Amino acid sequence: MGSLVAATVLVSAGCSNGGGSSTASRASKAIASATASAKAELDKIKNGVKAKGDVKAGTVSIAHDGHAVAPITVTNKKDSAAKYAVEVNFRDEKGSLLDVTVLTVSSVQPRSSKKATARSHRKLSGHPTAQIGAAVRY
Repeated sequence: MGSLVAATVLVSAGCSNGGGSSTASRASKAIASATASAKAELDKIKNGVKAKGDVKAGTVSIAHDGHAVAPITVTNKKDSAAKYAVEVNFRDEKGSLLDVTVLTVSSVQPRSSKKATARSHRKLSGHPTAQIGAAVRY
């Protein structure tokens, strides 16, 4: 089963306190920061290979605690076992970024698939979706 990497990111976009465009500006900066932090976490991996095509996200559900959860399937198409780091982006119905997490999936055997679960860091409402932002095999 996958485990969450310690350096994950929270985004609280879309909150309005009547600040108008300054709220939108703060949300935009938070989203940019979240994306940069997730990319930095993936960039720490040495000798990794881009492997976004090896990873699929399933349908998101909302857990009893209000956090979004998404089944993730990693398929190792290579001839040796591998570890994967996967950036999962949770988005709202309009496609706006809500949360970003980096998930590690260890010991994916050659020519096999392994399932893991991505979990949002904060409570999400509505019908969020999960998209694979990036994946690295190492």
